[in-house]
Amino acid sequence: MSRLIASTAIQLQRNLLHREFWLQLIVGRILPIAVPLLAWRALFDYTGAAELQGWDKHEMSTYYIIVFFISLFASIDFNYEMSSMVHKGTLSQWLLRPLSFFETAASHILARILMLLIPGLLIILIGVLMIPDFPSRSPELSLMSAFAVLPFSIIMFGILSAAVGLISFWTMHTESVFALILLILEFFGGRLLPLELLPAWLRPLSDFLPLRYAISLPAEAILNPGQYSILLIFGGQIFWCLALLLAAMFLWRIGLKRYDAVGG
Repeated sequence: MSRLIASTAIQLQRNLLHREFWLQLIVGRILPIAVPLLAWRALFDYTGAAELQGWDKHEMSTYYIIVFFISLFASIDFNYEMSSMVHKGTLSQWLLRPLSFFETAASHILARILMLLIPGLLIILIGVLMIPDFPSRSPELSLMSAFAVLPFSIIMFGILSAAVGLISFWTMHTESVFALILLILEFFGGRLLPLELLPAWLRPLSDFLPLRYAISLPAEAILNPGQYSILLIFGGQIFWCLALLLAAMFLWRIGLKRYDAVGG
């Protein structure tokens, strides 16, 4: 555990020293939240509707802020790091170090999560300043729901990034693969639209994809505490975390054989 903590601290320090991180913090993480918020507010104002499919203006704004906070952790980017290690041959160095490869991967992912908490807290601050009764009229219950459902949401994103990164044993770049997978999963996970606004014939597909349990259900559990079964969400999160972890372990096992066979 001490080795994992030390490695995570090194990874965190290395990333925080890059100027690009702080520029990306503002341009890539904070500014994009304004687009859907302004779009939905303009739609409500234009139509003059008090609600759209049961969502009023404040609820929709709150939903998007919570979803943006959760979705930040889709940018853990271990898939990029893994691709670089495989194709530059530096994976061999990591395999020979005292830390196991999985400890190395975990330290990278943990460091990235800690960095993403910085823009995440700024996004929550925007919600507090912009929206009355954020995130709900029962902030204590919302906070309890958040502590219950968010950890496994973040873990799911980390494992998904690692699993996609392991595809680099077979392909030169995983960025486009990860972007495509994430676009599909986030659409059916509730990032682009609340699932209630999807066409009825598309909604059942979200039940068979993992990010519903990472994005939509956690966001709605925080927005409307007490109306959703935390145990149901928790059970779905554990199932998909285990499924993705098993997939990652399988890809690692067969990918490493391929890596050894071609000499990195």
